[in-house]
Amino acid sequence: MNEKMTSEIIIPWEHTTLKEFLKLQKRYPVIAITGPAWVWKSTITRELASYLGAKIFTEIPEYNPFLKIIRETGGKVNDITLWSNNQNYFLATDVAEITKAFIQAKDTPIVFDFALTQPFIFADIQLNGNALQAFNTMYHLHFESLPKPDIVIEVGADNETILRRLQARGKHIDDFVQKMVEKLNGYYKWWIVSENYESEGTKVIYFDNWVQFPNPWDIKQKVIQTLWKLI
Repeated sequence: MNEKMTSEIIIPWEHTTLKEFLKLQKRYPVIAITGPAWVWKSTITRELASYLGAKIFTEIPEYNPFLKIIRETGGKVNDITLWSNNQNYFLATDVAEITKAFIQAKDTPIVFDFALTQPFIFADIQLNGNALQAFNTMYHLHFESLPKPDIVIEVGADNETILRRLQARGKHIDDFVQKMVEKLNGYYKWWIVSENYESEGTKVIYFDNWVQFPNPWDIKQKVIQTLWKLI
């Protein structure tokens, strides 16, 4: 192959980042649902996906080998490497799921039952020092490099409501669980989700499913009605 022929070869995406490539694709809406544990995220996700004919992308904690160790020790092992590996695993798998979702959004609407802020919040709770700094560097790199959902639904509830639901599901409530629920809710009350996403042009909508909507049927209907108007 001579020099002239070589210079005429064009690689379409040579100077295009993944974020730019995915944003340029014609696609259906991408919606993420987030919030602390036990606020009906999965229930709302399933109902919304069914209503929109959307595909669900979800975190699968059961696949995380580090989380399994943490659960087997009751969360009592204060090993920074173990907790760091746990959060880095969630971050890496969430990034992979988000990337796959935006590629598949050309064919179908997408609903996530998580947002990338979730591993960020857990990392800030569990990590410190160099481990936290390394995680935050990687998180911000990924957050900036990925396209954002069109809409983020943040669902909340007060500490007592979440603990009641845990007890109703037969979960053992000890000091570790109580403190974790309180810490998580504290982070969400600081509006960390809207601070991360609204600057990127994402519409963030908050639903309090304790004060506004005391049962899952009401909040599912309200979420669907609200999104229908936006979409």
